[in-house]
Amino acid sequence: MNKHLKLAAGCAALIILSACAFDGKLQRPEAEADPYEAVNRKVFSFNEGFYENVMFPIARGYRKVTTPFVRERVRGVVSNIQEPISAINHLLQLKFVDSMQNLGRFALNTTLGLGGMFDVAQGWNLEPDKTGFNETMASWCVAEGPYLVVPFLGASSPRGLTGTAVDAVADPVYWVTYNDANISAKVSYPYAAVKYTSVAEAYMDIYDDLKSNSVDFYSTMRSAYLQNQSKYKCRFAPEDSSQSYDFDFEVEDDMTDQE
Repeated sequence: MNKHLKLAAGCAALIILSACAFDGKLQRPEAEADPYEAVNRKVFSFNEGFYENVMFPIARGYRKVTTPFVRERVRGVVSNIQEPISAINHLLQLKFVDSMQNLGRFALNTTLGLGGMFDVAQGWNLEPDKTGFNETMASWCVAEGPYLVVPFLGASSPRGLTGTAVDAVADPVYWVTYNDANISAKVSYPYAAVKYTSVAEAYMDIYDDLKSNSVDFYSTMRSAYLQNQSKYKCRFAPEDSSQSYDFDFEVEDDMTDQE
């Protein structure tokens, strides 16, 4: 069996089993959500060093040699490449209209928008609506699991990490270059470098602001991540009217328009 079919079958089995065992809680209270805090704090410290000594200096250099106009065009292209991923996940979430909207945005922005450099789709009332496999699993009642801090990637969970892996495999760049290892190396690595540099440049000011205003930066980032995840709902659970706050710390989600 093809390895991609095995991955798909494994994810489907996970969704079915988790939905059957669903206890009504996608997420545990923050006090219970971090059973591996001691290890997570060590990884968090490692990530801080990586971000501040490697990733953010690269991002600052990128900001220095580019203009806001250029950075916005780059974010637009990267965001446009992710539209098919959102389309697939909206389809798996049974949100057919949203899926068609993603495909419409991809078609318009790839052609009239010059590969996504310009978001012409908004002029056709096709607003951005990003999603990923993490949200897909949540919609089918897959519990998030314990809070984890992953080296280099940051805040996550077993469900979030699975979602990141599946979305990476679903990336159009991966599929376009899949059959030729030589082309894949020449395209996928530069694409990943541009993608994550762009993300780092967009988020580093928010990161610095949160850090400078936090008594315990680890706890602040954990709370922000868990609050962001709380917006995901199981389709079979009753509506929750409690307030949540949208802090977006997922790389595959939204490419913001910060300058």
